[in-house]
Amino acid sequence: MMGSDSIDLSLENIWRSWHAFRKGKLAGAEHHEFQFNLEQNIAVLWGDLNDGTYRHGGYKTFVVNDNKRREISVASVKDRVVHRLLYDYLNRIYDKTFIYDAWSCRLGKGLLGSIQRAQGLLKKHPQGFVWRADIKKFFDSVDQETLLKILLLRIKDARTFGLLEAIIGSYALDKSGGGSVVCL
Repeated sequence: MMGSDSIDLSLENIWRSWHAFRKGKLAGAEHHEFQFNLEQNIAVLWGDLNDGTYRHGGYKTFVVNDNKRREISVASVKDRVVHRLLYDYLNRIYDKTFIYDAWSCRLGKGLLGSIQRAQGLLKKHPQGFVWRADIKKFFDSVDQETLLKILLLRIKDARTFGLLEAIIGSYALDKSGGGSVVCL
């Protein structure tokens, strides 16, 4: 599929993106606030997206110390609903181009599935090994111009590409040393 079709910015699809975004999330104060005025917030978001006035906000950055120190940058709830909208659109275009064993942020895959796959392969190939890698400050190191050129190869709709440009550029505006971006 080529991305010549425009992203679906209908109220129904934005509503669907809200529900997909919130699934499995622990609801914080901002989440509750957005949900308290949900119909109004969705209607305003719909209007902003459809009349071209949507602007991506900044990121909240915080530090997590689990097995290592990581700085996490998180967009607002409103922006993460838009991220989900774009994820669903892009997934139809790009998912089939990924190798089978790419497990992050893909439908029907994830951490548990990747662990089960690795365990199965290790049983089948007992002399094999698993390499797990984490690229430090990955999102900070992505060349945004190159990323946009790659997206432009498949995304032909100007409105959709404009949203992608705005979201990708929003991270550059707020690089306060953040390293990890929360995946939908």
